[in-house]
Amino acid sequence: MTAANERGTGLVLAILTIVALFAIGSTLAFLTRTEVNISKHQTQYAQALYVAEAGVEEVLYRMQLADPTTLTVNGGTINAAIRDSTVPYDPDWRVRIFLCAPGEEPAPSTGEVNTVTIQDAASWLEYSSPDDPDQAIIIEHKWRDLDGDGLREAGEIVLYDGSRYPPENFSSGSPVEVITVTGHAGTAQRRIVVEATRYPLSVNARAGLLCDRGVDIRGNVTICGHNHRIDTPEYTSLPGCMAWELCSGRTNDLGAGCLIGVMTTGDIIDKRGSTDLAGYPSPEDTSSSNQFLTLAETLGISDEELADILAHADYTDVGVTSPQDGITYVDNAGGPDVMWNNGEGSGLLYITGSLKAAGNFVWRGLVYIEGDFKMTGTVWVLGAVVVKGVSDWAFTGGNPAILYSSEAISYYLTQHLDYIKIGWKETTGL
Repeated sequence: MTAANERGTGLVLAILTIVALFAIGSTLAFLTRTEVNISKHQTQYAQALYVAEAGVEEVLYRMQLADPTTLTVNGGTINAAIRDSTVPYDPDWRVRIFLCAPGEEPAPSTGEVNTVTIQDAASWLEYSSPDDPDQAIIIEHKWRDLDGDGLREAGEIVLYDGSRYPPENFSSGSPVEVITVTGHAGTAQRRIVVEATRYPLSVNARAGLLCDRGVDIRGNVTICGHNHRIDTPEYTSLPGCMAWELCSGRTNDLGAGCLIGVMTTGDIIDKRGSTDLAGYPSPEDTSSSNQFLTLAETLGISDEELADILAHADYTDVGVTSPQDGITYVDNAGGPDVMWNNGEGSGLLYITGSLKAAGNFVWRGLVYIEGDFKMTGTVWVLGAVVVKGVSDWAFTGGNPAILYSSEAISYYLTQHLDYIKIGWKETTGL
């Protein structure tokens, strides 16, 4: 082979080598670019889920706010609280949260409520839409069409009661709220559906009035252990509560879940004046075998869980506002009696010492007194009263009425507890 031929062959080999290296380089560049795109998409895909979860956290926070709670956000003022305040609950209740400034949200459909995010517009996460109802955060009651008519009815709202098995039912507990959030990050989007309910209590009320000491009932006193409806009119008393027939299901009586009117743990019940007691299976029970329950036992929770609830009490004194709704915890053990004149409220009223109520005092929910409960006026409680007592007579009366109501206890207590997640799933339906 001549030198010229050798040089030609070398040139061809060099060119082929360069082409091969270029091909390999191009392939590596393509693969690298593809890996980068895949990594970017995976990152955005994961971020979209985190964004959606952030949307759920906004909802849970806002559902725990007192109604109303006024906030100024993005140049406007809104009621940040989200809740169905109707009694009974509205089966058509639905709220949508839009990613826009106050006043820029679309007009709601009939029966719905549209509100805006409480995020700062300068850095908000994209877990909603400024104008698309299907991409907005949606909050509604869990519902099952029991009769197949396609209409949402009050008896078809799914409730959660921790004392029942299974806990989901249609007659007791707090509504299960369904939260639908679509999170966006770049070109990725992920939709999650979370079910949440108020912190479940398993309330164990033993009677309309449970006392650990003897009961001194003087005056025109009504105590009824029949299970009254939550909408029983204020200041209803015997025989007007229509519950003198055992679990009769009459006007204000639920007809099930009735209790003793007054129960002690062995001490006597001293009735004087125009005392009127009712309950099932009997109006009163003074058996020494009766067990007195602590507040934690009454609520069906642990001591640690109770401590957490009390640590976040809404009020630590009485008469702060009217009505005083929420968790009221007054620690006056060993101190002077708490005086509450013409008070009104709902939820849990827990006094570690003694309470003197005067005038027109109204409470819906649970009253738990570690000391004595003394009254000099007209007291009306829809729910239950528990008194441990420190004197021979733990309870005195003026013109009170205590009507047991499981609905009132469950509703007015759980309205002020935190929400917990009880279900989570991701859906591709957009």
